[in-house]
Parts: sequence; structure tokens; C-alpha cells
Amino acid sequence: MNLSNGDDLKSSQSLESEPIQSKLLVTFFASSTSQDRINSITSAEKAPPLNSCEPPFTKLLTSLVRPQPLVLCSTQNLAPRVLQLTYLISSTTLDPAKLLREAPISSFERTHALEMVFDLLPNPTTSHRSIKLAIFDMDSTLIEEEVIDELAGAIGVTDAVSAITARAMNGELDFEQSLRERLALIGGVNTNIWEKLREHITIAAGAKELCQELRRRGVILAVASGGFVPMANWLKDQLGLDYAFANHLLTSPPTSAHPHPHLTGHLSPSHPVVTPTFKRETLISLACTHSIPLSQTLAVGDGSNDLLMLGTAGLGIAWKAKPKVQREAPQRLNGKSLADLLYLLGPGDGDQKDA
Repeated sequence: MNLSNGDDLKSSQSLESEPIQSKLLVTFFASSTSQDRINSITSAEKAPPLNSCEPPFTKLLTSLVRPQPLVLCSTQNLAPRVLQLTYLISSTTLDPAKLLREAPISSFERTHALEMVFDLLPNPTTSHRSIKLAIFDMDSTLIEEEVIDELAGAIGVTDAVSAITARAMNGELDFEQSLRERLALIGGVNTNIWEKLREHITIAAGAKELCQELRRRGVILAVASGGFVPMANWLKDQLGLDYAFANHLLTSPPTSAHPHPHLTGHLSPSHPVVTPTFKRETLISLACTHSIPLSQTLAVGDGSNDLLMLGTAGLGIAWKAKPKVQREAPQRLNGKSLADLLYLLGPGDGDQKDA
């Protein structure tokens, strides 16, 4: 894909004669390899290191968007490790996902030890995308663990289940089929496992801060998980979410084989399975219920079963995702804190702090 070169003056002159149709936000996040260098800068007189990336990047981006005219209209240091560039471009057809995958962009990221997130705003009068609905995956996104692997650990089948989980999340196996195969291995797990898991499941760094700020802004929050209802409902309460969707597991009273109430290893036939399609349809349904345009939705997840949801949302972010998902998601980010997502959404009513 080739999208603009020519010098900045020529681009500026072109924009004066052509209507501005879109605003392109490009947010730079310093990767962990450059974080120590940034932290070592103590003089207030020194410009943040990311600033030096702007001139060569603008030149590169101009060449990629040819023949569309492009103008840099603002540069903001949101934090020592976060730089946001705002461009005006006379195009409504630029695809940020394709732009992210351009070989010169990937090379620029590697050379400068950073990650970029692109967002094309159809309304150039706004500074950031307005988000009214946010939907998240649960396992390895809002929490650090994969719950089904934790269930497997209770009866000593972790390796077998984890191997299937890894292949499923990387898109090597059909999700529903792999889920049923894994569940067949955990039949007999005591139903008190949920209470035990709540004691040691780790909510992801920045998740509480992110959800708290989004709630303050009036954003509808949901989790759509290929995991299980007991943990999804617990997480809903912990984070103050509005909705929780997950899979329903069947349970059994004590039997001769399992002298305690236990999981049968089967899904409830009375409830839908949370498949990739279900996640996408849930996003669409919630947006419709609350009269929210899809352009004002955010989706975040890490697995291949999140790709449909990510591709449907106005802004879809693969968070610390599996390799296949990193390659195919609309945008991706690999930070230490989910609160980093707030940098993509603007400061709201207050200043966004470095998280």
C-alpha cells in the first residue's frame, strides 16, 4: 500500500485547496528496551527521546500515503514514554490496520524501539475517538491467568490442557472444539474451585484504573469471555463492569467416582457457547441496545477468538496478544499496564497520568 510523499510544504499547499476529511492519530509507546534510556533523563531541559522520532516518521508516513496530502498539526508528549502525533489527511479510505503492517513501519518500530497505534478519526474537528462502549476479553487480558488452565491444575492435567489452550489462542484449533476437548479433561473438579481461584487470580496491571476512568466518563463496560460464568461475574463485581458474558459449565452432585459436588466437563446446552462470533455479536448487540455507533466502541483481547470482535469495534486493540493475533488485529499494544489505553482516548476531563 502506498499512501504520500513530497515535501511538507507541498502537502500543506495541497491541503489548502482540498477539503480536510480525516484526522490520523499516531501514538508512540517506548518499548521496554528503551525505557531505561528514558528513565535516565533527569534534566528538564532535555526533550523526551521520542520527540526525535517525529521528523523521520513524518517523512516516512508522507511517502506511504502518497498521493493523499498529509500535514502534521500537533505533537504531544503525553508522558516521557508516550508521544502522540496528529495529522490531517484528505482521505477517508486510509486503513490504519494495513498501515501498521507496512514493512517500513515495522522497520521504524524496531529501529527506534517503540510501538505505534494508528487511529483514523472520520471527524477532523475532534481530538480523539469518543468511546461509549468498551468490551474486553477476560483471560490473559483483564486477568493474568487462563482460568481453564487453573481448573486443570486442580486435578493434575495442566500440561495437557495448557497445550490445547495455547494452540487454540494462537488460532491453530477451532475454538469451540478445543474448548470441549479441554473441558473433557477437567471433569471431576470440585465446585469449590471457584472460591479458591478468587483468592489468587491476579487482576491485570492497570485494569482497575482503566475501568474506573472509563466508568467516570460514562462508558458502558462489558467482559465477553471464552472462560466461565463464576469468574466473569466475580470480575464484573471487582471492576464495576455493566455486563459479563461467559460459558456455563454443568455441575453434578457427589457420585461414587467423585464424592463431592463437581464439574462434569460439559457445557450447558441451555446457554450459548462464547465463540468468536458470539463475541462480535455481543459487541454489536450492546451497541444497538445503547444506541452507540460502532465507531464509538473499543474492544480489547489477546486471543484468536477475539479477532472478529477487534475487527468490528471502532478501535480494536490486541493486548499482549498471541503471535497470530499480533499479526492480524487492527492494532496491537504490548505494554505493562492496561491504563496505557487511556492515552489513545484523550485526557477526558482531567489530565492523564503516566501509568
